[in-house]
Amino acid sequence: MNKWILGLVLCFGLTACSSNESQKKETAKAEQTQQQAAKDRVEILYFHGKQRCATCMAIEKNTKEAIETQLADELRNGTVVFKTIDLSRAENEKIAEKYEVTWSALFICQWKDRKETSPIRHWESY
Repeated sequence: MNKWILGLVLCFGLTACSSNESQKKETAKAEQTQQQAAKDRVEILYFHGKQRCATCMAIEKNTKEAIETQLADELRNGTVVFKTIDLSRAENEKIAEKYEVTWSALFICQWKDRKETSPIRHWESY
């Protein structure tokens, strides 16, 4: 599974963003998050800023689509979790500080026994 995720990320390659006024709304369910926190899992975290170019929005869309297609069973049972995190939102400050993210980035993190073992991979646009 790690090879597949690595290949996926390399295919989409994050690039620097230019300004764009549009922003995709994020949705999150507290109940689902609590259930996921109790499981051993792999989290795929896509960080982005308020201003995003068409390429960055396409990267998010295609990454999410590929994960939902190729890892549908894992998404359903909670062993793989995909999250989109807007760095400009106040509620995301702590997670951005934790991963030291300031720009578009993708983290793949493994959780075991309710503890993050460490980021498996980290890709960031420069």
